[in-house]
Amino acid sequence: MKTKKNYFCSASLILVLTLAVLNEGASKSACVLAASPTLADAGVVPVAQTNEASRPSAPRPGAYRLAGGTVYVGVEAEPPDHPAIQFYEESTRRTGILEHLSGQEYRTSDSPFMKFVLDSPVSPIVEKPFVIENGADRLGASLWYAPGVGQHSTIILIHGADDETRDMGFLIPYFVSHGLNVVAYDQRGTRESTGDWRFTGPESKADDIVAVLQKIKNDPAVNANRIGVWAFSNGGWVAPIVATRFPLAFMILKSASSQTIVDNVLYEIGQALRQHDQFTPKQISAALDFERTMFRALETNSNWSAAGEALNAAKSQPWFPYMRIPPGMTTPPPPPMLSALRAALIYDPTATLQRVHTPTLALFGALDKNVDATDSAARFRKALDQAGLKDLTISIFPDAGHTLKKSTTGYVDDPSIPEQMVEGYPEAMIHWLDAR
Repeated sequence: MKTKKNYFCSASLILVLTLAVLNEGASKSACVLAASPTLADAGVVPVAQTNEASRPSAPRPGAYRLAGGTVYVGVEAEPPDHPAIQFYEESTRRTGILEHLSGQEYRTSDSPFMKFVLDSPVSPIVEKPFVIENGADRLGASLWYAPGVGQHSTIILIHGADDETRDMGFLIPYFVSHGLNVVAYDQRGTRESTGDWRFTGPESKADDIVAVLQKIKNDPAVNANRIGVWAFSNGGWVAPIVATRFPLAFMILKSASSQTIVDNVLYEIGQALRQHDQFTPKQISAALDFERTMFRALETNSNWSAAGEALNAAKSQPWFPYMRIPPGMTTPPPPPMLSALRAALIYDPTATLQRVHTPTLALFGALDKNVDATDSAARFRKALDQAGLKDLTISIFPDAGHTLKKSTTGYVDDPSIPEQMVEGYPEAMIHWLDAR
């Protein structure tokens, strides 16, 4: 069974992964970070390829009409985990991973078990893979669409902070079965894409999305006037940048933060420390003060002596493992590490949001422990109002966390069992798009 994702998440995961990778060796870091890997500037590292032989015995991606309702099925691939078969069953709102039993019979991995015979989708999907190249730099992607002629609205899926490939689970057949084309790409460093997503900030990631938009806008299946984006979590910092560079028809943001990356990291860490009531308010305050000291040094590239003293003192505290700072962290970090951390963590979306004129749907879980839903919703409203945007819809779902699954706590590792999407999602996206 596939390991559950760790969505500690949009920015703090970047912090720990960047530091951990960079600490593997200065020679590797210097090579990778001489330039951020983008389509315009190819600083390339070897790419981890998806092992096609490790794919599960999978039904064809698509929508299946069964006696109980419609089931959307697609492959989800996030190396180094093996690809998995993800599903969403519309009538029960169940979601998760399917296990192959025999023949065309599959079973949910969570109880109470549901069995599905997936023989022939009523909404089959055609996949058109492509690669965008600039010298040695490569970005792998695919366009998915329903068979037949005609041009359709097209939605590009923007990743959060994870190693996900273009195989993004049930979401692809869900959109295609509702009349949209879908484009998804391999996160940098997975499958056919070179580079490493951990070493790039929102601006560089937006470069990739714009390159994909330019590639697909003239495809015969694509209505060039009806291209938009869907962005999850960390991708929510990327999508508005894209909207200022390309005439998007719509933008859907799922659990996206409108805070600075630093403030979002502080929120995430604070929520993690509060889980299970394992630390006192005084300890949590001390931990967050330590993080602020480190971030101030990083942002200004100064006061590293104070940061070093704070780091030495923090190492003896019981909350220090939650700070995601690996052994060997120095103050200041070596130049390549410093450059990577600043690119990944020092970003304020406000000025960009104030220039967005794209119709926008922003979806939040009220219990989200990775993004402050109330604060981010308010910041989106303020910034987009200043931009003069008239078409903004914000929905906050009660009893939902970061992935918009039902939850009583909002922590991603603690969804309600069996896993179910919250009432109203994902169909809210289709209703919103149909109205436009």
